[in-house]
Amino acid sequence: MNRILTFILFASQIAFGQSKIQHEPERLFYKLDLGKSTSEYIKELKIEKITFLRDTKLSSSIEFDRNGNSVCEIGMENNEIRKSLRKYDKQNREIETKYFNLNDSLDYGYYYKFKDGFQIMYKLEDSLLFRKSGIIKPENIEIYSEYDEFGNIIIKYITTHDDDMKYLLETRLQNNRLYVQYRYEYLDNKEYVTKIQYDDNGTKVSENRHLDKKELKNKLYYYREEGESVFRVDSLDKNKNLVKMELFDNDNKLYRIEINNYNSKGQLTTVKEENIKRDLKTEYIYNYDNQNRIEKIDKTTNGIKEIFRYEYKTF
Repeated sequence: MNRILTFILFASQIAFGQSKIQHEPERLFYKLDLGKSTSEYIKELKIEKITFLRDTKLSSSIEFDRNGNSVCEIGMENNEIRKSLRKYDKQNREIETKYFNLNDSLDYGYYYKFKDGFQIMYKLEDSLLFRKSGIIKPENIEIYSEYDEFGNIIIKYITTHDDDMKYLLETRLQNNRLYVQYRYEYLDNKEYVTKIQYDDNGTKVSENRHLDKKELKNKLYYYREEGESVFRVDSLDKNKNLVKMELFDNDNKLYRIEINNYNSKGQLTTVKEENIKRDLKTEYIYNYDNQNRIEKIDKTTNGIKEIFRYEYKTF
């Protein structure tokens, strides 16, 4: 598992202050395996707007440009209203993002510049440098940095990939101090990770190698860092679709199961989820229109039914 990436995404949500809220009808749309990126799918079907409804009540809506990019997002559910606007340049790169308050006034935003393959992110109102990220080619070195209000780097991640973009080494620095590294090895369908921890003086204090992931007969096994016990098992079909996911607690007891079914087109048709600890069973049934767009999802949770609907406007 890519712990650095997970940490970056989590840190980004905190730093943004208002991470994007995806209500369930919208979240389930993005969960669909479209066989391509969402923007490619939107562009190919010439979708200008998707309206997400919980039965007949508006949940959220997204408007797109002709390149499949989201340009306006509005959410209205659980007494929360969110709105964001995005702009793109002629090279189809995002150059501005704005987030708005309930009264439609600007809450905060960012604009982006590009230099030598790096995206540089600034706060909209005061033009303070906020984030910088990019990949150095042909070395395949990925660099991600965040800055304080004085322009000092507060966190920095340096990731080295092989020619297939698999992770080789991840280095994490905070306040110009090296404090952890992850080294990756790939042997016989197994992925091993060595975690190297440093103290406040940059001196190595520990180095531990563990089995992180294993693939065996169309199954992926994910291991905890501590004790190398399995916490997740994914079963895949011949097309590499996830057909079953099993999650285990710290006592190695199964506590959650998800079973997915697909049609001959590879579209998700049903999802059955069971949370054993909470005695909760949920089933989703997916319905598509004649253009292969998701039209309706029927949800049943312990006998309680909901319907999510999807409406489209095209160019």
